[in-house]
Amino acid sequence: MATDYKVVKYSKEEEDGSKTYITAMDYGEGVFKAHNAKGPAVTNKKNDIVEYYIYGVKMDKEAWSRKVKAKVC
Repeated sequence: MATDYKVVKYSKEEEDGSKTYITAMDYGEGVFKAHNAKGPAVTNKKNDIVEYYIYGVKMDKEAWSRKVKAKVC
């Protein structure tokens, strides 16, 4: 896998009409990892979804906050 990546933002319209937004790292060749060091990587306001990821690893808000403060990402 390449070490170069770009941060991309995607949105998906759900069956209920709501939108899910995802922030991810695109490594190319179809490799994506959910990641956001500035906030939740996956959100859907209507369905109350807020998910935190660092380098594709899902974690709760507290663990995510500790990693961000330690500048692991």
